[in-house]
Formats: sequence, C-alpha cells, structure tokens
Amino acid sequence: MKEIELSDLDRRLIDRLASDARVSNREIAREFGLTEGAIRLRLKRLMDEKAIQVAAVTNYDQTPYSVVAYLWIEVDASHPHKQVMAALSARPEITYVASLIGRADIVAITWVNDASHLADYLHNTIDQIPGIARIRYELTHRLIKHDYRLTTIVR
Repeated sequence: MKEIELSDLDRRLIDRLASDARVSNREIAREFGLTEGAIRLRLKRLMDEKAIQVAAVTNYDQTPYSVVAYLWIEVDASHPHKQVMAALSARPEITYVASLIGRADIVAITWVNDASHLADYLHNTIDQIPGIARIRYELTHRLIKHDYRLTTIVR
C-alpha cells in the first residue's frame, strides 16, 4: 500500500474525528475556520486513500468475550508462513495477525470467555490449520489500555 503524506490539517481532522466520529462536517468546518465543502473533500480523499475509516468501536466490556488471548505461533519449517497467516486472518474471531521476528513466527489475538473456552478454541479450530507446529498463549486478566485510533484498515 502506498504511503500518503498527511498535512497538518489532515492530522487535525483525524484527531477531531478520533474524539467524536459523529461530529458533522459543518461543525468541523466552523471549528477549523473552513468551508463544509473543504472538509467534505478532505475527508473523502482520506477515506479514498484508506488513511482513515469512520467506524463504530465496540466496548469489549459489553461483549460476552471479555478476555484477550495472545497466541504465539510457531510455524512448521516446511510450511509457508503466508498460508498460515492467511488461514488465521480468515478467521473472523481473530482480530489481529502479525508476522514476527523473535520468540514466535506469528502472533494472533482473539477474545474468549475464559481459559476453558480458549482451550476448546485452540484444539478444535487453530490446531486444525496446516503448518502450525506449536502455540503458546497468554490470557489477560485485566485490560488497562487499548488505543483503537491506530490500526491497519482491512476489509
């Protein structure tokens, strides 16, 4: 994906939307001393270039799956890493997948009810993905901070 250059106005606009994505273009224009049309065009460009996406953010405390599970995955040396990452990424319950250099080949994040739910999920779902040699996991007992404002936009 190509990198775009963000202007000071783009950054101000992104910060404003991060605090309240429901604010109207008219209100932003008034605050910034610009026209509504200028704000609308800037937002369209940022969305078209996939620099931003306006979306609802779910409060994890309000969902049935409130425990974060970190899966540290080692891939079998004879199996392509990309296939394992693609299989993990295809799982809707996995919210994060990254290739690593270090203690594991891949880290994936999912949300579960408890340790029993995680064990069932690992044995019945993740262990079935070809190429996974070993999985180590960690569960959070309390989520202190999760900054939702920066992420990779996927569809």
